[in-house]
Amino acid sequence: MNIKTTLKSSVAVAALFAVAAPVANAADDTFKTGNKNSLTMSGRVSTAIFRADDGTSGQVFITDGAISASRLRWIAKGTVNANVTAGVTYEVDVPTANEPGSVTLGGTGLLAAPIDGTELSPNANWGLRHSYVWVNHKKMGKLSLGQTSVASDATGEANLSGGGFYGASMLGAYGGAIEFVETTNAAPSASGKTIANVFSNYDAGGREETLRYDLPSFMGISAKIGYINGGNWDVGLQYSGKIGPMQLLARAGYNDRSATSATANYNAAASVAVLHDSGLNVAYNIGKVSTKSEGMSSQAAGAQANALQATIEDPQTTYWSIGYKAKIFGAGGTNFEVSYANTQDEVVSAGFDDTDATMWGVSGTQNFDAIGAQVAIQYQNYELDANNAGTAMQFDDIDVITLQTIFNF
Repeated sequence: MNIKTTLKSSVAVAALFAVAAPVANAADDTFKTGNKNSLTMSGRVSTAIFRADDGTSGQVFITDGAISASRLRWIAKGTVNANVTAGVTYEVDVPTANEPGSVTLGGTGLLAAPIDGTELSPNANWGLRHSYVWVNHKKMGKLSLGQTSVASDATGEANLSGGGFYGASMLGAYGGAIEFVETTNAAPSASGKTIANVFSNYDAGGREETLRYDLPSFMGISAKIGYINGGNWDVGLQYSGKIGPMQLLARAGYNDRSATSATANYNAAASVAVLHDSGLNVAYNIGKVSTKSEGMSSQAAGAQANALQATIEDPQTTYWSIGYKAKIFGAGGTNFEVSYANTQDEVVSAGFDDTDATMWGVSGTQNFDAIGAQVAIQYQNYELDANNAGTAMQFDDIDVITLQTIFNF
């Protein structure tokens, strides 16, 4: 990868976006309804340009955004009495012009023709994020029913850096379908393993059909517990508070998946983030999956995949970051972050095991508070180590440099 050329082009694009900011503020987003309830509409448009290089080929892609993907949201809310409010939240991912996690490169051996990269046709599908009803009592807490975040969602993702790429959540978000090029032999060849195959942040939960109860917070401590469709259940804990010059955010979650998963007993995650008044901040996240075949002998497991699974540790990811929140420009905060992540044993298959995937990256984010906009640039390096029946395999690194823009309304 020609890093000088990439950096020059990225700086030029960043300058273009800086001068092409939207010219008007969002209008009043509250609508009148047929009764006393209020209806609020909001959302965001997220776009990106990034260059990816697999060591053999490289390409620049213009895509939609990733973790902060474009979306629309409607929240209807009404007051029952002085203590109780109720409402509904509906949120969807909008159709995408080019999915950033699906584009591919054409390194030697990956495609019949020696082309640099491929993109997808526009995706006309809408994706459901949230669709649930809720009731909130000032003293008793909140009850939610429907498709939304489960109790353990985001418990492995605490972060106070203010960055636009959301730390560990961004593993493979841009270029996730790009394959590692294997260089074990003289001629490079396709490994069959992508960034998304070998990395995971292993957060304890996500968005599912759930009945969730959020207990009232007490002295900065809050807890959630939920029943998940299919018979699973989960719990999440959080502490948020200020101790002297330190802002602290700590989370932990447990998601019992044994009722619906053929391979996992549970997901567990914990994370902590600290922000000093000076702007310095750190974060540490860890997530783990307990596999059902853990500790089984090959005879008991029966199938080859289960026999392989029995020989390894439970898959897990660790992540840390160091950041600095500054106020360089009057438009809004400028945030910097250096991050590192490691996922172990994500892949278990014949001829490909003991995977050890590492990512390190650096990012900078500029906020434009007056218009709810954000521009962020990030460089990430992905490295893979793996074995084939005990023999070490070699792979080229994958480099991705991304410029992401978000406009909230």
